[in-house]
Amino acid sequence: MRAVLLGLIPLLMVGASLVSAPAQAQRVSPDFFGMHDANIAGGSVPGVAVGSVRLWDTGTAWSQIEKKRGRFDFTALDTAVNTARNAGLRPLVVLGQTPRFYASKPKAAGWYGKGASSMPKTISAWTKYVTKVAKRYKTSVDYQIWNEPNVVGFWSGSVSQMAKLTATGSAAINKAAGRRATVVAPSFPLRLASQKTWFKKYWAAKVGRKSIAAMVDVVAVNPYPLADQAPEASASLLSFAKRVLPKQARRKPMWNTEINYGLLGGDTAKSIPDATQAAYVARTLLLNAGASVDRVYWYSWRINGIANTHLVEDDGTTLTRAGRAWQVARGWIVDTDVSCAVTSKGALKGLYTCTARVGTNDVRRIYWKPSGGAVRVATSSTTTSSTDLDGTTTAHDGQVTLTVHDAPVMVSSRS
Repeated sequence: MRAVLLGLIPLLMVGASLVSAPAQAQRVSPDFFGMHDANIAGGSVPGVAVGSVRLWDTGTAWSQIEKKRGRFDFTALDTAVNTARNAGLRPLVVLGQTPRFYASKPKAAGWYGKGASSMPKTISAWTKYVTKVAKRYKTSVDYQIWNEPNVVGFWSGSVSQMAKLTATGSAAINKAAGRRATVVAPSFPLRLASQKTWFKKYWAAKVGRKSIAAMVDVVAVNPYPLADQAPEASASLLSFAKRVLPKQARRKPMWNTEINYGLLGGDTAKSIPDATQAAYVARTLLLNAGASVDRVYWYSWRINGIANTHLVEDDGTTLTRAGRAWQVARGWIVDTDVSCAVTSKGALKGLYTCTARVGTNDVRRIYWKPSGGAVRVATSSTTTSSTDLDGTTTAHDGQVTLTVHDAPVMVSSRS
């Protein structure tokens, strides 16, 4: 593991406050900024700057491709992949959701129809499907084994069965697409105790003598916090995931393959103010970058009411305040080295600071305080400007004192 998350970092004395030591800085690539877009199979792409896209809820699941035994229709998946490629986006293909005629539990309830959540009756059907996908796209896409197997609506099988699908799926991908193909482990929500238990059992599983970590290239989590919680709670779930992974898995990159806020399990989320939505988006990107997460896939572009933070208006094109905050926060950290820390004692207790370094003479410090009221922060003596989350920049000539609250503010300085 290249860095540790805020909650796992030893504390160092800095001035009159106790501040968590920053994690090792991570270079934030354009691919870090990921998105879901349900309409990508129709030829559309998100209207904000992203570098990668996860193909989920796009009409491209196994059961939507192989509608009749042995007959594969790749029209939707081809369109989605080609649309992403043409836009310069890296596609992540999510495998799985069993066609009913292959289902070992054809009556099992699932979000993708009866039987879709069950283990295939024969592993050969799964292998054939995965092989066809991997031969078709080779290394031009990344491959994820399954979506949320610790959620009953997506998986009604056992941990050992999912481990077997991982082993056979990974082997099929490597054979058909080549060893350079990226195999992503199933994604796991972690906000419930039962989900955490499933996650730990999965990563402890073995097929033969081979560990899960030996079968995949990337660890994946969907760290949705509880419905009334904020990005900092999601960051705690990332910390949990890194802490409980076996040593070999901790060395793998971690991707946050779904995130939004206010989710209630399908019901309409309670709305939150536009300014809070904007703050949530920026803090999500910053905290994940500071935790050395390699990609973050926002769920999603044009999302309906199941989440409370929306990047676009009902017309599907006009950016909300949160959508504009995505653009601003991305501009702060893309192609920079980011590390983050939080003050744990003193007058600035609860203040988050992320440092983004562009070069030796361009340092960006991003401050926010998610709760407990605003604080006054004195900046570096070489401060040149500050930018708020709406994108308004104010020039400075030396140290200034800023009022910092839940919306991140970025301060540029020469050191």
